[in-house]
Amino acid sequence: MSPYTIPILRLRQMLGRELTNKIEMDCELFRTGGWIFSPIGINSSSVVFSLGVAHDFRFDKGMIDNFACHVHAFDATPGWIDWISAHYSSPEFRAYPYAIGTEKSAIQRNTQFETKESSASARVPLFDKFTGNNHAPAMPAKSLSTVMSEIGVDSIDLLKLDIGAVAYDVIDDILESGIPVYQLLVVFSHTAKNVPIEKTKEALAKLSAAGYRIFHIGERYRKFSFIHEESYRPLFNESLKLP
Repeated sequence: MSPYTIPILRLRQMLGRELTNKIEMDCELFRTGGWIFSPIGINSSSVVFSLGVAHDFRFDKGMIDNFACHVHAFDATPGWIDWISAHYSSPEFRAYPYAIGTEKSAIQRNTQFETKESSASARVPLFDKFTGNNHAPAMPAKSLSTVMSEIGVDSIDLLKLDIGAVAYDVIDDILESGIPVYQLLVVFSHTAKNVPIEKTKEALAKLSAAGYRIFHIGERYRKFSFIHEESYRPLFNESLKLP
Protein backbone atom coordinates (compact mmCIF):
# COMPACT_ATOMS: atom_id res chain seq x y z
CA MET A 1 0.00 0.00 0.00
CA SER A 2 1.24 3.46 -0.86
CA PRO A 3 2.21 5.50 2.24
CA TYR A 4 -0.11 8.21 0.96
CA THR A 5 -3.15 5.94 1.23
CA ILE A 6 -2.54 4.97 4.88
CA PRO A 7 -3.80 8.29 6.35
CA ILE A 8 -6.88 8.05 4.12
CA LEU A 9 -7.55 4.52 5.34
CA ARG A 10 -7.15 5.57 8.98
CA LEU A 11 -9.50 8.52 8.45
CA ARG A 12 -12.12 6.29 6.85
CA GLN A 13 -11.85 3.93 9.81
CA MET A 14 -12.27 6.79 12.27
CA LEU A 15 -15.38 7.93 10.41
CA GLY A 16 -16.83 4.41 10.40
CA ARG A 17 -16.54 4.09 6.64
CA GLU A 18 -13.97 1.30 6.72
CA LEU A 19 -13.51 -1.92 8.67
CA THR A 20 -11.38 -2.04 11.81
CA ASN A 21 -11.18 -5.80 12.35
CA LYS A 22 -8.07 -7.42 13.83
CA ILE A 23 -6.32 -10.75 13.38
CA GLU A 24 -8.01 -13.34 15.63
CA MET A 25 -5.76 -16.38 15.18
CA ASP A 26 -2.03 -16.78 14.66
CA CYS A 27 -1.53 -19.31 11.87
CA GLU A 28 1.33 -20.36 9.68
CA LEU A 29 0.89 -18.46 6.41
CA PHE A 30 1.46 -19.36 2.78
CA ARG A 31 1.09 -16.99 -0.17
CA THR A 32 0.27 -17.93 -3.74
CA GLY A 33 -1.35 -16.01 -6.57
CA GLY A 34 -1.96 -12.98 -4.36
CA TRP A 35 -3.87 -14.96 -1.70
CA ILE A 36 -2.90 -15.88 1.86
CA PHE A 37 -3.93 -19.18 3.48
CA SER A 38 -2.60 -21.61 6.08
CA PRO A 39 -0.74 -24.67 4.77
CA ILE A 40 -1.70 -26.67 7.89
CA GLY A 41 -3.89 -29.56 6.76
CA ILE A 42 -3.54 -28.75 3.05
CA ASN A 43 -2.17 -31.65 0.98
CA SER A 44 -2.77 -33.76 -2.13
CA SER A 45 -6.11 -34.94 -0.74
CA SER A 46 -7.42 -31.42 -0.23
CA VAL A 47 -10.36 -30.10 -2.24
CA VAL A 48 -10.12 -26.46 -3.34
CA PHE A 49 -13.00 -24.48 -4.85
CA SER A 50 -11.89 -21.37 -6.72
CA LEU A 51 -14.85 -19.07 -7.46
CA GLY A 52 -14.09 -16.29 -9.89
CA VAL A 53 -10.99 -16.89 -12.02
CA ALA A 54 -11.29 -15.07 -15.37
CA HIS A 55 -7.78 -14.71 -16.83
CA ASP A 56 -5.90 -14.99 -13.52
CA PHE A 57 -5.27 -18.64 -12.63
CA ARG A 58 -2.11 -18.04 -10.56
CA PHE A 59 -3.84 -19.10 -7.34
CA ASP A 60 -5.19 -22.30 -8.88
CA LYS A 61 -1.83 -23.20 -10.40
CA GLY A 62 -0.03 -22.35 -7.16
CA MET A 63 -2.23 -24.67 -5.12
CA ILE A 64 -1.52 -27.52 -7.52
CA ASP A 65 2.19 -26.82 -7.92
CA ASN A 66 2.82 -26.55 -4.17
CA PHE A 67 0.33 -29.00 -2.68
CA ALA A 68 -1.01 -31.14 -5.57
CA CYS A 69 -4.54 -30.19 -4.46
CA HIS A 70 -7.68 -30.98 -6.42
CA VAL A 71 -8.79 -27.57 -7.70
CA HIS A 72 -12.29 -26.93 -9.04
CA ALA A 73 -12.50 -23.53 -10.75
CA PHE A 74 -15.75 -21.76 -11.61
CA ASP A 75 -16.44 -18.82 -13.88
CA ALA A 76 -19.60 -18.09 -15.86
CA THR A 77 -18.01 -15.68 -18.32
CA PRO A 78 -18.86 -16.73 -21.90
CA GLY A 79 -15.79 -18.09 -23.65
CA TRP A 80 -13.91 -18.69 -20.41
CA ILE A 81 -13.67 -22.48 -20.73
CA ASP A 82 -12.03 -22.21 -24.14
CA TRP A 83 -9.63 -19.57 -22.85
CA ILE A 84 -8.59 -21.41 -19.71
CA SER A 85 -8.24 -24.69 -21.62
CA ALA A 86 -5.84 -23.00 -24.01
CA HIS A 87 -3.74 -21.46 -21.22
CA TYR A 88 -3.64 -23.99 -18.40
CA SER A 89 -4.02 -27.72 -18.00
CA SER A 90 -3.35 -30.14 -15.14
CA PRO A 91 -4.80 -33.50 -14.05
CA GLU A 92 -5.69 -31.86 -10.72
CA PHE A 93 -7.48 -28.91 -12.34
CA ARG A 94 -11.11 -28.89 -13.45
CA ALA A 95 -12.85 -25.85 -14.92
CA TYR A 96 -16.59 -25.28 -14.99
CA PRO A 97 -18.51 -22.82 -17.23
CA TYR A 98 -20.87 -21.50 -14.58
CA ALA A 99 -20.85 -19.46 -11.40
CA ILE A 100 -21.70 -20.41 -7.84
CA GLY A 101 -24.50 -18.34 -6.37
CA THR A 102 -28.15 -18.32 -5.34
CA GLU A 103 -31.38 -17.21 -6.98
CA LYS A 104 -30.95 -13.72 -5.53
CA SER A 105 -27.30 -13.46 -6.59
CA ALA A 106 -26.12 -11.06 -9.24
CA ILE A 107 -23.17 -12.47 -11.17
CA GLN A 108 -20.50 -10.16 -12.50
CA ARG A 109 -19.33 -10.33 -16.07
CA ASN A 110 -15.80 -10.11 -17.39
CA THR A 111 -16.24 -8.65 -20.88
CA GLN A 112 -12.75 -9.73 -21.90
CA PHE A 113 -14.12 -13.16 -22.77
CA GLU A 114 -17.68 -12.31 -23.75
CA THR A 115 -18.68 -13.69 -27.13
CA LYS A 116 -22.31 -14.74 -26.90
CA GLU A 117 -24.79 -15.70 -24.23
CA SER A 118 -24.19 -19.14 -22.73
CA SER A 119 -27.06 -21.59 -22.42
CA ALA A 120 -28.04 -22.81 -18.97
CA SER A 121 -31.18 -23.75 -17.08
CA ALA A 122 -30.38 -21.63 -14.03
CA ARG A 123 -29.58 -17.97 -14.56
CA VAL A 124 -29.13 -14.84 -12.47
CA PRO A 125 -28.95 -11.20 -13.60
CA LEU A 126 -25.62 -9.60 -14.35
CA PHE A 127 -24.30 -7.02 -11.95
CA ASP A 128 -22.23 -4.08 -13.06
CA LYS A 129 -19.89 -3.35 -10.14
CA PHE A 130 -19.22 0.15 -11.42
CA THR A 131 -22.80 1.38 -11.86
CA GLY A 132 -24.71 -0.95 -9.54
CA ASN A 133 -27.15 -1.76 -12.33
CA ASN A 134 -28.60 -5.16 -13.14
CA HIS A 135 -28.99 -5.87 -16.83
CA ALA A 136 -29.46 -8.72 -19.29
CA PRO A 137 -28.29 -11.13 -20.53
CA ALA A 138 -28.17 -13.44 -17.52
CA MET A 139 -25.35 -15.81 -16.66
CA PRO A 140 -25.46 -19.45 -15.53
CA ALA A 141 -25.21 -20.21 -11.82
CA LYS A 142 -25.65 -23.14 -9.44
CA SER A 143 -25.79 -23.39 -5.66
CA LEU A 144 -22.71 -24.59 -3.83
CA SER A 145 -24.48 -27.63 -2.38
CA THR A 146 -25.74 -28.63 -5.85
CA VAL A 147 -22.25 -28.44 -7.33
CA MET A 148 -20.72 -30.40 -4.46
CA SER A 149 -23.32 -33.14 -4.96
CA GLU A 150 -22.65 -33.25 -8.71
CA ILE A 151 -18.87 -33.41 -8.24
CA GLY A 152 -19.11 -35.91 -5.40
CA VAL A 153 -17.47 -34.03 -2.51
CA ASP A 154 -18.96 -33.53 0.94
CA SER A 155 -16.56 -30.90 2.29
CA ILE A 156 -14.26 -28.15 1.03
CA ASP A 157 -10.78 -27.66 2.44
CA LEU A 158 -10.26 -24.23 0.93
CA LEU A 159 -12.85 -21.97 -0.69
CA LYS A 160 -11.78 -18.82 -2.52
CA LEU A 161 -14.45 -16.21 -3.24
CA ASP A 162 -13.49 -13.53 -5.76
CA ILE A 163 -17.00 -12.94 -7.07
CA GLY A 164 -17.98 -9.44 -6.01
CA ALA A 165 -21.24 -8.92 -4.13
CA VAL A 166 -22.32 -12.52 -4.77
CA ALA A 167 -19.86 -13.56 -2.05
CA TYR A 168 -22.33 -12.44 0.61
CA ASP A 169 -25.00 -14.78 -0.75
CA VAL A 170 -22.56 -17.68 -0.93
CA ILE A 171 -21.44 -17.09 2.66
CA ASP A 172 -25.07 -17.10 3.80
CA ASP A 173 -25.65 -20.32 1.87
CA ILE A 174 -22.63 -21.99 3.50
CA LEU A 175 -23.70 -21.04 7.00
CA GLU A 176 -27.39 -21.80 6.54
CA SER A 177 -26.74 -25.15 4.84
CA GLY A 178 -23.96 -26.20 7.21
CA ILE A 179 -21.54 -26.90 4.36
CA PRO A 180 -18.17 -27.91 5.89
CA VAL A 181 -15.51 -25.41 4.78
CA TYR A 182 -12.12 -25.47 6.50
CA GLN A 183 -10.58 -22.25 5.14
CA LEU A 184 -12.37 -19.35 3.49
CA LEU A 185 -10.66 -16.63 1.44
CA VAL A 186 -12.87 -13.67 0.50
CA VAL A 187 -12.68 -10.36 -1.29
CA PHE A 188 -15.39 -8.16 0.23
CA SER A 189 -16.89 -5.48 -1.99
CA HIS A 190 -18.22 -2.86 0.42
CA THR A 191 -16.64 -0.13 -1.69
CA ALA A 192 -19.06 -0.90 -4.54
CA LYS A 193 -21.83 1.63 -5.05
CA ASN A 194 -24.67 -0.60 -3.88
CA VAL A 195 -22.84 -2.55 -1.13
CA PRO A 196 -22.85 -0.77 2.24
CA ILE A 197 -20.12 -1.50 4.76
CA GLU A 198 -22.82 -2.84 7.09
CA LYS A 199 -23.23 -5.78 4.73
CA THR A 200 -19.61 -6.79 5.24
CA LYS A 201 -19.85 -6.25 9.00
CA GLU A 202 -22.90 -8.51 9.08
CA ALA A 203 -21.07 -11.23 7.12
CA LEU A 204 -18.09 -10.99 9.46
CA ALA A 205 -20.34 -11.34 12.50
CA LYS A 206 -22.07 -14.40 11.03
CA LEU A 207 -18.75 -16.06 10.23
CA SER A 208 -17.44 -15.38 13.72
CA ALA A 209 -20.55 -16.86 15.31
CA ALA A 210 -20.07 -19.98 13.17
CA GLY A 211 -16.50 -20.50 14.41
CA TYR A 212 -14.50 -18.83 11.64
CA ARG A 213 -11.53 -16.78 12.81
CA ILE A 214 -9.64 -14.12 10.85
CA PHE A 215 -5.96 -14.97 10.39
CA HIS A 216 -5.04 -12.50 7.67
CA ILE A 217 -6.36 -9.14 6.44
CA GLY A 218 -5.20 -7.43 3.27
CA GLU A 219 -3.74 -3.93 3.53
CA ARG A 220 -6.87 -2.30 2.14
CA TYR A 221 -9.27 -4.30 4.35
CA ARG A 222 -10.88 -6.01 1.36
CA LYS A 223 -9.24 -9.42 1.24
CA PHE A 224 -9.79 -11.60 4.33
CA SER A 225 -8.60 -15.11 5.21
CA PHE A 226 -10.63 -17.20 7.66
CA ILE A 227 -10.05 -20.57 9.24
CA HIS A 228 -12.57 -22.70 11.08
CA GLU A 229 -11.24 -22.84 14.62
CA GLU A 230 -12.61 -26.29 15.51
CA SER A 231 -11.17 -27.79 12.31
CA TYR A 232 -7.80 -26.07 12.56
CA ARG A 233 -6.74 -27.02 16.09
CA PRO A 234 -6.74 -30.82 15.61
CA LEU A 235 -4.80 -30.41 12.35
CA PHE A 236 -2.33 -28.07 14.03
CA ASN A 237 -1.76 -30.50 16.91
CA GLU A 238 -1.27 -33.32 14.44
CA SER A 239 1.30 -31.28 12.48
CA LEU A 240 3.39 -30.91 15.64
CA LYS A 241 3.87 -34.68 15.70
CA LEU A 242 5.43 -34.77 12.25
CA PRO A 243 9.20 -35.35 12.16
